[in-house]
Amino acid sequence: MTAIRFLTKSLICLALCCSASSAYAQASSGAWNKVSLTELKAGVAEVAITPRVGIPLAGYADRTGPSTGVHDPLKAVAIIFDDGQRRAAIVSFDTIQLLQAEGEALLQAINQNTGIPAAHVLLNASHTHGAPWLSTDEAYRRDVIAKVAAAVKEAAGKMKPVSIGYGEGAIDFNISRRTLNAQGKAEGKLNPRGAVDRRVKILRLDEGDAVEPMAVIMHAVCHPNVFRAENTQISADFVGLAKSFVERSFNHKTIAMYLQGPAGDLRSNLPPVGGGYRNGSEADMAWAAYSLGAEAVKGAAGLRVREKLLERPKEFKIAAATDVLRLEPDPQKVKTGRTFPRDRIENGKIVFPIRALVIGEFLFIGLPGEPVVEYALEIESDLAPLGKKVFVLGYTAGDVGYVPVEHMIDEGGYEAEGPYWHGTEKAIREGVKKLVNDMIRK
Repeated sequence: MTAIRFLTKSLICLALCCSASSAYAQASSGAWNKVSLTELKAGVAEVAITPRVGIPLAGYADRTGPSTGVHDPLKAVAIIFDDGQRRAAIVSFDTIQLLQAEGEALLQAINQNTGIPAAHVLLNASHTHGAPWLSTDEAYRRDVIAKVAAAVKEAAGKMKPVSIGYGEGAIDFNISRRTLNAQGKAEGKLNPRGAVDRRVKILRLDEGDAVEPMAVIMHAVCHPNVFRAENTQISADFVGLAKSFVERSFNHKTIAMYLQGPAGDLRSNLPPVGGGYRNGSEADMAWAAYSLGAEAVKGAAGLRVREKLLERPKEFKIAAATDVLRLEPDPQKVKTGRTFPRDRIENGKIVFPIRALVIGEFLFIGLPGEPVVEYALEIESDLAPLGKKVFVLGYTAGDVGYVPVEHMIDEGGYEAEGPYWHGTEKAIREGVKKLVNDMIRK
């Protein structure tokens, strides 16, 4: 009798376990776990743009001689969006900067390959100091333009309905490099109390129900110069390693894109050793890269859970606009010729192209050159009444160097050595607001 009771209890327990297991299996694969795709379509592609070893690297005037090897590859990533009426493209580059002529050549090649209007294409350089200027080598310049145009065409040929989720993380390795001395003048020293933006803004693009997304876009603000002038190897710096971290984490089924914000006065927090900023070690590089990559993975993974799926936008409309601001330069610097070679001045005005691209509730602002981080914070605040998720980018195509805000004009410092003058900040912010408001009204 005892054996019968034991067998009966065992069978009941087994039945309950099977029932619970079955219920769990059904619950984990129910309709609630499906990604609801929208009418917006997207396609993504990446291409290697690593130059030949021997090409000189950019970023440091005191670094001379050829590159000596490849530490990690340089890449360009293209994502195309289509709302059924309009298409747009965002293209990121592991390169130092895109000058105006290079940007125009890229936009023309992309238009010829895909028909996407130039005004609907947003280009963004990571500003790695382990890459050359494209203009350094004409063959390399032509190769990059051809490869990127082909990658955009490839992405346009892989369009699928998508769902997009938005999230944020935070990094702790970026820091201001402007410190005011007793006289109120700026010195190039790390300043833990200086203006900074530590957010990582994350977009996850899904084409189906997989755990691995089609693409992850991460936006942050920091100079990619962990490796400094002592480095002679080609490198995407922490940006490239962070993208690789994301792609490995999602089993190489995901393409990662990095968008650089206005990082003119932010760098990695690597205190000097014996004077000056130190050249980062492999450990320093891993800290910066994996910190960023881990935040992007954490955020992107969280965006796939049911509760976050319910928060995703359902409708997307694309609009884009461009303008060229004509800014007043410092008259004394123009008179004496004390301006950066990157800054274009025509008919007594600084030529400053700006761009705006909206994809549903996501608004991208493109500024050329190296604006300081306060532009990111102020422009986002200016546009807050629109209720959009705002991504302010620096390093879009243009002949522009460092761009200071108003208070930096009198404080001086490296970021204020260009031709920009009182009123620059106001003119840029008002120009961006007008561009965006006119675009949305249309």
